[in-house]
Amino acid sequence: MKNEKIELNYDPETDLLEIFIGNPIPSYYNEIDDDLFEGRDKKTKELTGYKIFNLSKRKQGWMKSVKISLPANVSIKS
Repeated sequence: MKNEKIELNYDPETDLLEIFIGNPIPSYYNEIDDDLFEGRDKKTKELTGYKIFNLSKRKQGWMKSVKISLPANVSIKS
């Protein structure tokens, strides 16, 4: 994966955190753990992001395990 933009979206209504890497492209998602899905490019199979369902029910220290390579362009929108 190249140094690309990272987009984080959290929806409190559905308790879903989405992490997108790079520009939006057609992807498929496979469950890699309970409520944790990994997205892959349909053509190249490269990593495109993650979806974490029921985020608030996971351990409180979940954020400590997230690693993002820098430099990363991060945009936080409310």
